[in-house]
Amino acid sequence: MFESADPKQPFYVANQVAVSEENIRVLTTLFEPLVGIQGVGLYITLTKEFDEVPFAKDYKTLYQLQDQTNLKLEDLFSTLHHLEATGLIKTFIGSNPVLGETLIFEVENVPSAGEFFHTFLLSSLLLERVGSVTFNRLVKKFTPRTFIGLKDAKEVTSGFFDVFHLSAESAIDAPIEVKEAAREVPKDNKGEIKLGNEPVKIDWSFLVDLFASYHIDKEEVLKHQVEIKQIIDFYHLTEQEFVETSLITMSAGTDKLNMYAIQNAVNENFGLNRNKEMVRKQLQQKPKDADKAIKNLSTADAELIRAVDSKPPTDYLYELKEKKGGYVTANEKKVIYRLQDQMGLTPPLINLIVHTCFEYDAVLTNNLADRIANDWLQNGITTPTEAIAYLKERKNKRNQKQYYRTPKKTVHKLTDWSKYEKQNQTKKRRLSTEERNKIFREFGKNE
Repeated sequence: MFESADPKQPFYVANQVAVSEENIRVLTTLFEPLVGIQGVGLYITLTKEFDEVPFAKDYKTLYQLQDQTNLKLEDLFSTLHHLEATGLIKTFIGSNPVLGETLIFEVENVPSAGEFFHTFLLSSLLLERVGSVTFNRLVKKFTPRTFIGLKDAKEVTSGFFDVFHLSAESAIDAPIEVKEAAREVPKDNKGEIKLGNEPVKIDWSFLVDLFASYHIDKEEVLKHQVEIKQIIDFYHLTEQEFVETSLITMSAGTDKLNMYAIQNAVNENFGLNRNKEMVRKQLQQKPKDADKAIKNLSTADAELIRAVDSKPPTDYLYELKEKKGGYVTANEKKVIYRLQDQMGLTPPLINLIVHTCFEYDAVLTNNLADRIANDWLQNGITTPTEAIAYLKERKNKRNQKQYYRTPKKTVHKLTDWSKYEKQNQTKKRRLSTEERNKIFREFGKNE
């Protein structure tokens, strides 16, 4: 901290800073409660005092700065210290052969609102100065607004290579002039430009070097640049993962890339790995209501649980087929392998899936096994006990629906002719033939 009582103290501004409308907005709403309106005014004044090639005679004094800001010398330094403490100004003491000791001010760029709120000392001080209500209003004021319709919208933005045709050489290894320009022009902290819809950035130079170590030359990689990009984008692969998967498809002495085989290999490895990870997370969840599921089990259900818990899936498959009088096919064993090794399901759950499949069909198929497994996992079913209780509950619901949907039959009440005469006799009189014929003629008209 530096103070001077000499209004003739010379000073210089060491750099030039452009102040935008957004900078003014941040200064007047976020910094002004901390540094005061004098602080904002002093900051803007110093941004205008830069002289690119100052001569000894071009210096200014603190008195001139006082005159511009209408501040006493003591108030001037107090305001300056507030600017220093909040990171807007840096102050240095220099030595000039003519003027002697001089003050040098380095003006810092106004930070963005996001940078301000992420600097907890500044943010906490602002909260203390303005209170919770105003602080929350300021947070909302600087919170980016997004159109709600974007939430479910599908992006169809064109990518750079969808529109422009840059040479493959330049795309992978930038020309010398471009690299020199990048070194000359300083880069700010605002991040890189996103060129259209480019979800994954590929380091083509690194990819080429990786393939080169396996005797795949640069031209071969460039030839398949579009296909490689599509695969890496779709599966979100790193360059290392793509190369390692590509090597699986290559035989000794081959220096060409078989993109069809590579795509199949990537799909096999990374597509199945994703599914296996999802299944693993689902199986780690605790049962929803294990006690309720156990109470609903019968003796036969308990026997089934013991059976599926005690045998490897392949043995259980053979046992079920033997009971049915059939035989196990090669494709059925592949279904078992896929459920266990590629999907990561537990052996007891696989056994119960197999048991359930055979209630619908005589042969175990991938389609039916996947439908049952997906249905169970999506309903949080991860153990044989839960699965059996779930199947029973579904069966009961189906039976109830069938019962309630059964149309009611219309019951016609017929006349009991054996009792009719006795009920309609008066004084032991029998019906005459004509009366009986009349009754039969009228019968059916009201039905």
